[in-house]
Amino acid sequence: MKPHSSEGSANKDWQGRLSAWFDGECSDLDAAEVRAHLMGSPESRAQFQEWRSLREDLALLQPKEASQDRLERMRLRFEDGMANEVFQVSRALRSWNVAAALLLTLGMGMWLSDRFLSSGPQDTYASQASDLDAAIEELLNRPPADSTATH
Repeated sequence: MKPHSSEGSANKDWQGRLSAWFDGECSDLDAAEVRAHLMGSPESRAQFQEWRSLREDLALLQPKEASQDRLERMRLRFEDGMANEVFQVSRALRSWNVAAALLLTLGMGMWLSDRFLSSGPQDTYASQASDLDAAIEELLNRPPADSTATH
């Protein structure tokens, strides 16, 4: 015989209350009511036994709490790993700094040798500058053009 719908909802209500009691999440008054209900309900006791068995099985899968010694060893390994990583990054940065300094020195050496050791480009720059100065001087000293004379 199937239970009436009101009996089904009552069972769900008791399952919720039983679950709260099982997890230690109910008041003293609710706990007393659930214990009284368990005494008279074989179905709820069976549900409770299933949950208890499941909790025991799950407890077997839980690792033991780590000892202070193990936690200390883990902390030291972590710190060693971090120190090694910082060392590797520091070494890489030093290499990049050396490479950058060499490139800068090479570039400055090339610029200085081009600027002071070869006279060809320097003369070209000087002649271009004096030609430009002469053209500007000529424009400044030229008399203004008479706009009526051209027509």
